[in-house]
This record gives sequence, structure tokens and C-alpha cells, in this order.
Amino acid sequence: MRALQAGAPSTRERATTPVLAVLLLWAITSVLMLIAMRGNIGPTGFMDADDALRMQQVRDLLNGQGWFDLHQYRIAPPDGVAMHWTRIVDVPLAAIILIFRPFLGQAQAEIIATVMVPLINLAAAMLLSARLAARQFGKMAGIIAAQMVVAAIPASVRMMPLNIDHHGWQFVLALVALNGMASRGQRVGGAVAGLALALALAISLESLPLAIIFGGVCALRMLRGQREWLGAYMASLGLGSAALFLLTRGLSDLADHCDAISPVHVMALLWCAAGCTLLMPRLRRRPAALSLIMLGLIGLGALAIMGLRAPQCIGMDAFAALDPLVKRVWLDSVAEGLPVWRQVLLVSATMMLLPLFGLIACWRLWRNAQDQESRDWWLDMGLLLAGATVVGLLVTRASAVSCLFATIPAAWQFRAQVAAWQADPLIMRRLLRMVFLVVLLVPGVAIGLAGEAVMSQPARPSSAGLCKLPKALPALAKEPATIILAGIDLGPVILVNTPHTVVATGHHRASAAIRDSLVAFLGPDHGARAIIARRKATLVVICPTDGEARLYRRLAPDGFMAHLAAGKAPAWLEPVPLGASGGIRMWKVRPLPAPPSVR
Repeated sequence: MRALQAGAPSTRERATTPVLAVLLLWAITSVLMLIAMRGNIGPTGFMDADDALRMQQVRDLLNGQGWFDLHQYRIAPPDGVAMHWTRIVDVPLAAIILIFRPFLGQAQAEIIATVMVPLINLAAAMLLSARLAARQFGKMAGIIAAQMVVAAIPASVRMMPLNIDHHGWQFVLALVALNGMASRGQRVGGAVAGLALALALAISLESLPLAIIFGGVCALRMLRGQREWLGAYMASLGLGSAALFLLTRGLSDLADHCDAISPVHVMALLWCAAGCTLLMPRLRRRPAALSLIMLGLIGLGALAIMGLRAPQCIGMDAFAALDPLVKRVWLDSVAEGLPVWRQVLLVSATMMLLPLFGLIACWRLWRNAQDQESRDWWLDMGLLLAGATVVGLLVTRASAVSCLFATIPAAWQFRAQVAAWQADPLIMRRLLRMVFLVVLLVPGVAIGLAGEAVMSQPARPSSAGLCKLPKALPALAKEPATIILAGIDLGPVILVNTPHTVVATGHHRASAAIRDSLVAFLGPDHGARAIIARRKATLVVICPTDGEARLYRRLAPDGFMAHLAAGKAPAWLEPVPLGASGGIRMWKVRPLPAPPSVR
């Protein structure tokens, strides 16, 4: 078995991507997803607050809000919130809406966009994974890799209909970068990887650790004698980031933010690009130790730029500036941002098992490689997968990338196990191999479910006790447009389905507003009234049985939220009947009594 060019081209003809088979598999998967979500597709069905707010951002753009104006004016009145998001993700959604709106109207065009965009991401991820696996191991391995993309729950669940936020695009771009690293041409491959990750960084700074990992592998290739990789990668990463910053951020906000690509990041990337393209080629014939020293100096220079211009961005915690109460109560409760050891067993298993299988397969392929080029490729692949796995173990939502990377070597592992199963004469061993094949094809789920069956897990609320916000939205939308103090998790769906404004949503740039909401719900009734008056809210909306309300009640058993959930609302709140409310409760704030006149 020979490798793609991590080094040298394969000496045998490589299989082409099984496009038709993968697209058929994608079509079947898409239909099954749509069937599973029937009745829940539309603006009331968003399962994640970010998806709902993304649709609101697209609507604002189509309604005339400026390209560079990323404020959400219906959050945290009166000033709104300057979001750290990008217009890049808005473009495909807006384009599909504009295409279909003249024929179907706004509402149906939005539904089509929220279905098409995630499924386009899924198709792209399946084809990119299948391309690498097929070129390495044949068409059947490509089909298996595409199926494993679907089975990689941390990734595929983010590419289901209605999941329109940025995550799916980041997954696709990570796979584009991986395909670039498998290119025969060093300059072309490095440029593809760099541009893909520049685009991923423009979408979200979450991709920065992955960009560093790819840069490290390019540096390793340079030390092997493949000198073009690092310069091409860093040049495209730096120049691409600068161009995308100008195209998507403009010159209206040149502050150095730590949560999005900012001038300081562009400067550091351009510094690294200049060093790798102008200085490193001059050391071709020098000892390798000198190249390592120069790389270290370039890296120290980038850190110096960050430290001198934006020292607040040097630390590992991008949310260090958050209010301590907001960080402790809200941020530390966002499950997708927590490490693997703070997840339930099922989630942990889906995060870990497929990357583990992939790493074992990379090791076996490296050990059995018949030439140096193959050995180098599988070392590089193993390093990229290992780096992505470490990042994924620290941040749950990032585990999707390591799962996708693992589908390529795991497809070979699966095919090898099928061959061994077919050739094994012992029935018992064949049964054991069959179990292993099922676990390999659906990694994490089988073991996670088995573990949860025998281990004590926290009790989960029954579905009958959960609120059904869509049932309350029609009545809520009929109320005159006003400001609402609502649960942070309810805010985005209220925004996208009603004309109202909310005090806060779960987005860290609204830290002051989030703090006000937390203080209101956790504190005494009179404190909540003071915050409501300051924020000019006239309605209070809660779901007394959702996770947010339960958290507040646990932290403050005698707080405002606990009183509301127990039916002990203060006298200055007037209940508002919602009809078929689905468990949602709403109150109108009675006006403060007028102060006595002074004669």
C-alpha cells in the first residue's frame, strides 16, 4: 500500500471518488433525517439558539442592514450587541432565500434554505472523506468512509436540517484542508490547506488550534526536505486571512477582539507568512537545527505581536474577560464547550471511540508501510488526527473534526475486519468480529448506551414535562412589540418568531445583559423589578421545567425564578393567558406607581 503525496505520488493508479454511490447514500440519509424531523422544520423548530439567531441575522441582512454591521439591535436594548459572527455563513442562506422567495414567499424560502444548507454541508463532508479513502484504499473504502461520516454523531448531528450555524462549514473546510495535505503538488496542496483554514478562521476563531496543528505538520515536512509546503501554507493562510478580514469585517471595527479574527491576528499571521516564505528558503542548505531555531524565532515574534498589541488575547481562555457570574452560571453550563470528562458517557463515547479507532489504524498503516513515502504520510495523518483529537477532548463541539478525520483510516480498518470475518473459520470469533464491526461502524453509540444501562446516570426529565415553546409563540407574537425578560435559551427563538426584543440571549458579547438576566432570576423579587425597570421590559416569559430554570432554582431556591416556577409571582406581575401554551408562562409587568406630587 502506497500513500498519496505527502512526499511522492503513488506508483499505482488510484481509485476515483465513488461520487454516485456516495450521493445515493447521502440522498437516503437526507430523506431519513427529514422523516425523523417531520413537523418540526421551520423557524419554530430550531433546536439550538445559535441556529435561530443565525436566521435572524440573515433576515436583517436581507432587510437592509449593512454588510459590515453585525449588531443585533433586538438584544440588550437600547444599544444592542455587536456580534462576533461573520457574514460568510449568511451568504448561502441569503442566496437560497433570494432564489426561492419570488416563487414561494419568504416563509417557504427560509424553510428550503434551512434544509438545503446543512444537507449541502453533509454531502460535501461525505464526498471529501470518500475521496481520500478511495484514493488510498479503493472505491469500497470510500463508500465506507462516507457512511462513517453519517455515523460520526458529533459531526452529522450538526449537518442535519435546521442546523444552519457555522459548524458544518468548519467541518467541510477542515476536510478540504486535509485533502490539500494529501496533494501531489507541494505548493498547490499547501495553498489549498492554507486558504481552507483561512476561511475557517474568518468564520470562527475556534479553528485556530487546527490551523496551528496543520502548520506544525507542514514544518515537519520542511525538515524532511519538502521545502515548499510550509511557505505555501503560511502565505495562503496569512494573505487569505487579511483579504477575508477586509471583505467581511471592513475597516469599521479595528479593535483587537479575542473571539474573532481581528487586526492583531492578521498581523501575527502575516508576520509568520513573511518569515516562512522569505527567510526559511534561505536556510535550505543549512543544518536542520538552524531551521528549527528560525521557526522558534518566527513563533516568538508572533507572540510578541500579540503580547504588545493585545495581551488580553495571549491566555488560553478566550472568555477570561467575561463577568465571573456569567462565566460560572451560564458559560460553564454550555455542554458543547465543556471537555470530555464533563460529559455523560454516551456523549464521551461518541467523541472518543472513532478517533481512537482512527489513531490505531494510522499506527498499523504506518508500521506496515512498504516505503518511506507511505510511512511519512501515515505519520502526518496520525499527527493531524491526534492533534484534532486533543482539541476535541478539551472542547466537545470540536470533536466533530477528529471524528471526520478518523473516517479515512477507520474505513480501511473496517474493510480489513470484513475480510478477516469472511475468512475466519471459527463461528465464535466471527460473532465477535461482527460485534466489533457494528461498534466500528457506529462508534460510541453502542458502547455509550451499554455503559449508561449499567451505570448510574443523572435522571432526565420526561418529555411530557418539557415546555413546547412553538405552542406559545402565536399568542406571544400577537402581543404589541415590547421588551421581554425571558430565559436566555428562549431568547433567540422568540426573536425569530415574534416582533419582540429580549433582554439577553446566550451569546457572550452580551455579557452585561446576561448578567442582568442572571441577577434578576437568581435574586429577590424586588431586585428583578429594578432590573426590569432599567431594561424597560414589560413582559416576563419562562419555561419552568427547562434546564435553565432548574439550574436557577437549584442555585437560588428563594429567588425570582423559583417563585415564578412555584406559582408565587409577585403582585407587580399580571399573568397573561397563552391558551395552548405548551407549559410556557408569561406575565405582564404592572407599571410602577407614580411618585407623589410635591406641592
